[in-house]
Parts: sequence; structure tokens; C-alpha cells
Amino acid sequence: MSRLRSGRTARVRTRQAAKPRLAPVRRNLNPIRVLDEEGLQRIHDASMAILEEVGIEFRDPQALSEWRAAGADIQGERVRIDRHLLMDLVRKAPSEFRVQGRGAETGFTMGGNTSVFCTMKGAPFTRDLDGIRRSTTEQDVINFARLTQACRSFHMAGGFTCEPMDIPVPHRHLIMMQHHMTETELPLFGIGTSKERAEDCVAMARIVAGDVMDDATAIWMHASGNSPLVWDQAMLDGARVFADAGQAVLCSPFVLAAANTPADVAATLAQVNAEALAAIAYLQLYRPGTPVVYGQYTVSISMQSGAPMAGTPEVALITSAVGQLARLYGLPWRTSANHASSKAFDAQSGYEGATTLMTAMNAGANLMLHAGGWDEGGLTICYAKFIADDEQNQMMARYAGGISLDRFDEALKAVRRIGPAGHYLGDEFTLAHFRDAFAMPDIMDFSSYEQWNAAGANDMATRCRKKAQTLLEEFTVPDMDPSTREELDAFVMRRKREIGLG
Repeated sequence: MSRLRSGRTARVRTRQAAKPRLAPVRRNLNPIRVLDEEGLQRIHDASMAILEEVGIEFRDPQALSEWRAAGADIQGERVRIDRHLLMDLVRKAPSEFRVQGRGAETGFTMGGNTSVFCTMKGAPFTRDLDGIRRSTTEQDVINFARLTQACRSFHMAGGFTCEPMDIPVPHRHLIMMQHHMTETELPLFGIGTSKERAEDCVAMARIVAGDVMDDATAIWMHASGNSPLVWDQAMLDGARVFADAGQAVLCSPFVLAAANTPADVAATLAQVNAEALAAIAYLQLYRPGTPVVYGQYTVSISMQSGAPMAGTPEVALITSAVGQLARLYGLPWRTSANHASSKAFDAQSGYEGATTLMTAMNAGANLMLHAGGWDEGGLTICYAKFIADDEQNQMMARYAGGISLDRFDEALKAVRRIGPAGHYLGDEFTLAHFRDAFAMPDIMDFSSYEQWNAAGANDMATRCRKKAQTLLEEFTVPDMDPSTREELDAFVMRRKREIGLG
């Protein structure tokens, strides 16, 4: 029996090794609509009224000065923006833009009917290869960068996929970027929580990606708004650094529905829309043509515990409606995929992740953020879930491609050949196409109970952890010019000395 299992493992590894990275997903499905035209217009009008009448705070002297010069009504830090001014600025944002990592085969277009997957970001805790929850370490940063490169579905690296608690805070951004830039060749997210960190991230990307950044986005910033209705100086300082470098900024309100938005789906949408559009408009005011992505992170709040809840019906509706709003404005947009609030990699984790992933694809999201590893509301990154999410992403990509008629006529000939009461297992068409006709997942188990039991009765979490371990053991660091690596390492060492630990 051990030889049989070894043979199956060898076949699985060979099949995996032969598969290239998943191409950016071209959606052939019409995005779902949860608002009719009248409802969509009411949400838009309400957002405009919020910005005109209530206003939004820009807690940043430079932004206030620039809004004042543009004709907005400024009272203290409160900015009231006329809808015509706002929409004139929003229209300056590109509807599509080019993204390219340091690897030659990592490019894609952000926007249109393209969807891409990116890992989760920011977890201070890790559920490790033994299934134990503990603080994240630098080795976890390295491991998840390697898994991001090794897994087929990810088109972008999280950059700060998880946050190492064993590295001093002033140095963390340097270490996280250094590992992601060397262990992966993908475009990635940088860190813009201060002007200095943003400048470091852009400078490191310039060392690694070089001239790529002249014509494409190699590194992104995730600018997170403070709901309700606040954009602060730290985020705006970072966003301006990325904009000056011609790199993309994800403008993403952080919504805990019923906590920092009204306890109503439609009103939450109006507020989220106002917050996202205000940031997008500001970046076009600051630097017209800056590549931006309309973002939203939305979960609802448990009124029993105050904890965030993923995978709920209201979150799915909000996600779908945000897609409609982004298309109304001609903007690429982001949502979250594979979200889970569960404290274990269990049925709840799977149900939540499946709901958010399917919703994101059906809603037509361009950037599927947090599509690998997210558990416990983002506090924990899970090795097992990371692997399971990767396989789910691949299957969702097949779903998004829709039904092909390319081999339809040839397949119908098999119906004529076989006729009533036959079977297709030995038919020439089946033999020619069975390997790619239907998805053949490796992690999910479809054997009989007897086969599964004889093979060790491993549950999905165990199988995922074993695959993660195998991928890490067999990992090969992608090539980087030695002089580039030397320059990157020297930059990190110099900046660590300059920053110090005071």
C-alpha cells in the first residue's frame, strides 16, 4: 500500500510541476446585478449628497490646500466637494492599467473583464504547519512568500502577507519587502503607513524592477480610509509617494457595517462609495492619471461579540453592488476573496471562504485581495487554508471562463458513436480530452471511504499542511541578478542603520 501511495504522490507532483502559473482570469460571465438602474442612481446621488452636504475630513494640510485651490468648500479639516468637480476628477483615472512584476511572465492588465488573485495581508498570528496558532515570525514571512511563488493561482504577492513579531517595528517594512522581492517575482503590495516607509518600498521596487516601473505598476499601495468619512495624513503621504512614482494606489474604505456605517445595506453603500470616490478624486487632483483601484473592505459586526463576520448575505450584497458602482464610474475595483472569521480551519472557514470567493467572481471584481490564507478576521494566516484557497482559486478561474463550445461538435460525434446504454470511458474523444475536460483537484479527496482510510484517513487540513511542507522543501528561489540582490541587501542594511531602533 505504501508503494501505491508513493506512486500517487509522484503522479500528483509531476502533474503539479507541469502546470504553469494560472493566467489572469478572463471572465466570460455577466456580472451579477443586485441593484436596478433606479437603485444604482439613488446610491450614487446619496453619495454625492454626502460629499456636498456632510463633507469628508482630509486630515492633511497639503490635501486641504489642494482641495481649496480646486474650489472645494473647506471648513477646518472638513471638505465639501461639488459633485461636478468630484466626477470631473474621477474621470481622469485610467479605466485600465498595466501591472508587471520583476518576472518576465508576470504581467497583466488591471481592469476590464480580467480578475487576478492576491494573497492576504497583515496577519500578526500564524496557524503553523502543526496546526498551532502562534505569533508570526520572520521565517513565516519567508515561507509565505515562497508559497505565493510556488502556488499556481496568485498573480500578486501580498508584500506584508504576515507581520513578523520578532522584527522591531521600525524595520519590519524593510524585511517584509526584502523577502517578498527576492522569494517571488510577482508584482506586490508595498507599505505606505508613513511617507518614509512608502519611499523605502518604492526605492526597493526600483532596484528590483528597474525600468519596468516606467511603464507599469510593479508595486502598489493599499490606502485604507478611516470610516466614517476620514482620510488621514499618514495614508495620503504614502499615496502621494506612490503616485509620484507612477505606481497604483488602492483606495479602500475599511467598513465594519453597523459599527462605522449605518445599520443598513443601502446607506452603507452610499457612505462607502463617497469615501472611495473622495480618495480617488484627490489622487487625480494631486497627479492626474494616477492608476487607482476602487476598493472596499466590508464585513458586518456581530452584535453579540462585536467581532467581524465574513460570508454573510449582506456582505455579499454590498460586494455585488460595489461592482455595479465601479463599472458605472469606469474604474477597476477590488474586493476580498476567501475571507473567514473562523478560529480554526474548519467547516465555518470553508463556508465563509467559499461564499466570499464565489461572490467576488460573480460580482466581476478585478482584484481578488486576501485570496489566500485569511482566517480569524485577518488576524491569522493559516498554512493549510493558504493551500486550500489556492486550489479553490484555480477552480473559480475555470468557472469564470464559462461554457466553451470549441469542442462541442466533436463531442457530439461521440454521442452518435456510443448511442443508448453505452459508456464513454474508452471513447476516442474521452481519451483525448479527459485530462482537461473537468477540474481535477489534488487537495480535495474524491476517493472511496476504503481508499481514503487505507491511505491514512487524512482530513483536508492535514493534506494541505503536507502539501505546504512539500512545496517549501522543493522550493527554488527565482533568479535575480547578483548585483541587484547585492544592491537590495545593501539598501536594507543602510536604512536599518539610519532608522535605528529609538
